[in-house]
Order: sequence, then structure tokens, then C-alpha cells
Amino acid sequence: MASSAIKHSGDHHRHPSAATNLPAGCCNPVKNQGPVTIDHVLLALRETKDERESRFRGLFNFFDTSNAGYFDSAQIEIGLSALQIPADYKYAKELLRVCDANRDGRVDYQEFRRYMDAKELELYRIFQAIDVEHNGCILPEELYDALVKAGIEINDEELARFVERVDKDNNGIITFEEWRDFLLLYPHEATLVNIYQYWERVYHVDIGEQAIIPAGIKKHVHASRYLIAGGVAGAASRTATAPLDRLKVILQVQTCNSSIRSTIKNIWKEGGVLSFFRGNGLNVVKVAPESAIKFYTYEMLKKFVGRDEKGDIGTSGRLLSGGMAGAVAQTAIYPMDLVKTRLQTFVSGPGKVPSLGRLSKDIWVHEGPLAFYRGIIPSLFGIIPYAGIDLAAYETLKEMSRTYILRDSEPGPLVQLGCGTVSGALGATFVYPLQVVRTRMQAQTPGGPTAYKGMSDVFMKTYQKEGAKGFYKGLVPNLLKVVPAASITYLVYETMKNTLDLE
Repeated sequence: MASSAIKHSGDHHRHPSAATNLPAGCCNPVKNQGPVTIDHVLLALRETKDERESRFRGLFNFFDTSNAGYFDSAQIEIGLSALQIPADYKYAKELLRVCDANRDGRVDYQEFRRYMDAKELELYRIFQAIDVEHNGCILPEELYDALVKAGIEINDEELARFVERVDKDNNGIITFEEWRDFLLLYPHEATLVNIYQYWERVYHVDIGEQAIIPAGIKKHVHASRYLIAGGVAGAASRTATAPLDRLKVILQVQTCNSSIRSTIKNIWKEGGVLSFFRGNGLNVVKVAPESAIKFYTYEMLKKFVGRDEKGDIGTSGRLLSGGMAGAVAQTAIYPMDLVKTRLQTFVSGPGKVPSLGRLSKDIWVHEGPLAFYRGIIPSLFGIIPYAGIDLAAYETLKEMSRTYILRDSEPGPLVQLGCGTVSGALGATFVYPLQVVRTRMQAQTPGGPTAYKGMSDVFMKTYQKEGAKGFYKGLVPNLLKVVPAASITYLVYETMKNTLDLE
């Protein structure tokens, strides 16, 4: 058994070539390193070009049961069933999509041949990257080190099961032929994280009357990286749009008719350029943990809701995950949001703006601790659909661009900016009336000119005095703010994910 070959794998930092006695003649050492070519693949498989062609033709005929010269998704599904892959874990549609170059709904031999060439080259590249000694096979210690480097923590038992599942001849090592057979029909990008999840979700299924995933198997990706990515993205976007944020807040709390131009003049009179950035320091402090919590919670909820290694949870799953993530994040940082609103709407002459400590103390002493959560109900009512629409629209647009425009290539910065712009504008416009109600409740102080008894009272008085337009005060600067804010947030977030190896 493979587990016996790695019974001492707890010592993972030994020299790999000394950790296991390689069975004679089972591996093909890499003599000519460098850019991977088909010649490398042929050498690793001990195949001639004719033998390789015959193998491809045989596999094609395995799916083309009608001898029509092509196969479709239904035939792929039948073939996968014959390979004893349970229905819940088939990749028929995905495999068809990556093979079907001309998008006619079926795969001919040339299309299948191109997929096989590309997949074997891809698999050999990652095989060679894991095989650090370039002895032509993967040792358990090498696989362990590669998984840890990719951010996956795996124990000895899981490592033994992984090797055992791939190692068909049970000699304790993985040859390229075994590696290829394990992943050849896997239609997604063969990163180590994806491969590990593929092993979990497909090859760790017991074939029987029901598909059963053994308990205790899970992926351990470093969570702190998502926190860093979300925090940096949120802080960058809010700093860039701080002047528009203050303009929006002031317009939201005004019950009289005032133009954007006159409001800008009043802000300028308070203290010049710096006045437009009042509250930005707290905004950055607030948005860093808010964005970090939102993105991290969203990524975790996607994996909980999703049932395949690609995390394809559909639009409803994204709405649920995004909404819940937004609600958790908003609740956690809400007191800071209220203090920020008070600071931005504080009416004073030049140099008379209170400090954060003084302002927070006054709220606590004169209004009580519950005042820090004033407006939390409309805030939550707003954040759930906003986060859901924003994140769902963004990922849906990105997937659509990848499938229909980029032909399976990864979206670049311009596409990410466009997706973030549209998704942010949609989410913000939909929930804007609730934002106005929340801001007016937050800005209300004891003895102020306008006294609200609660959320319903804000709705009633706003409609009676200002009409429906009152619920959209500040919408223009808000859209001007949310468009670059959403774009910058997602662009920085995607960049940070790539930098921190989260993709």
C-alpha cells in the first residue's frame, strides 16, 4: 500500500532522494530541462508519436460510441459513468466547453486532439514543478512540500490517501503516466489547489448505492491572505473617493433643497481641500476590516454553498453568500460607521471639528451605548441586497466575459474594471433609499432640528416633506463614488489574490 511507503513522512524536510528508495526502472529522469515540449511528454511516457496517436484515437472512440466522428455532452456523460464517476461529480458540460473550439455543441477528433495535447503539456509542467529532483517521478515528500507551498496544509494520513489514489501500482511514488491518467479528463486549470480539491471531491468518493465523502477531509488554505487582500482593496478605494463620500453624506441628511454646487462651496469654506477628506481616516480604519471580513466570509460561504471544485454556486448561491457576508461585515463595524457619519455631518467653523475620542465619548455619555447602532436595521436591509447584487453581478459578468468574449482566458484589468463598475452601480442604486434613511438616523443628535422616532418615521417624514425625490438625495455623487470605488476595490482585490497565490 502507498501508506506504508510514507510511514516516515512526518520528517518532510529530508532530502527527497534519500526519503524513498526508488523502484528500479519505474521513472524517467528529466535530462533536458527547460520549456516543456511534446518530446518531454513522450520521453516521460516512454511512447512514440504513433503510440500516442493510437492512444488518443482509442480514447476518442471510447466516447464516440456511435462512430459518428464526434461526440457531445450526453456521450461524455455516458463515458464518465463508465469510468465510475458518480453523477454529482461529472464534468461533461465543462469538458465539452473546453474541447469544443468552434462552439457547435460537439467535439470532433481534431478538437479532442488539441485538448489532449494542451492538457498533457499542462500536466507535465506542474508534474515537473513538483518533481524538484527531476528524477521523473513524484515522491510523497515532494508532493507534501508543493501542497504546503500552495497554501494547503495536509497531514500524513491525507498525504498517504492522496498518493495511494494516484499511485496505481502501489509502489509509493507517482509516475507521470499515473499523474496524467489521474487528471487527463479534468477540464479545469490544473493548479495544485484545484488538483487537491479534485481529489477530495471526485477520487475520494466511495462508489456504491450513494456517493459518500469520507469525514475529516477538507482544504486548508491560509485564511489571512483573504483578509489582507480585502483590507488593502477596501482602503485604497475609499481613500480615492473620500471627497465624493462626504458630499453624498451631507446631501443625504439635508431636508431642504440644496444643489451639489452650493454644498461643495460650503464644504470648501469649512477648511479647503482637507475638509473634503473629513472622516477619511476613520473610513479607512473602518473599511479595511469591513472589506476583509466581507471578502473572507464570502469566499468561505461560496465553498460551503458550492458542491464542486470550481466553486460554481450559481446566481442564487452568490446572492445568498454575498448578502450574508455583507451583513456580517456591516454589523461588525457599524459603530465606526456611525461615528464617521457624525464627523462628516458635524456643523462647525474652521478648526472646530471635534476629535474622534471626544465625539465617541459624547455619544456614549449623552445618548448611551445603543446609539452606536442607531440605523442598523435599514443598514442591514440595505447591505444584504447590495452585497448580493454587487458580488453576484461581478462574478457573473466575469464568468460571462471569460466564456463568451475571452474564450476561457482570464479577464484582464480592463475587464475587471468594467465588471466592478457595472456591479457596483447596480447594487448602489437598488438600495439607495435605505442608505438615505440609515444616514439620517445616524446623523440625528439629541435636541437636533429634526427628530426621528425610528425607521418608519424617517420614511414617512421624508416622503411627506420631500416626496420620492428625497430618497435619492446625493445619488449622483454616490454613483460617481461607487463606480470608481467598486472598480478599484475589485481590481486591487484580484491583484492581491494573484500576488498572494489565492487563485
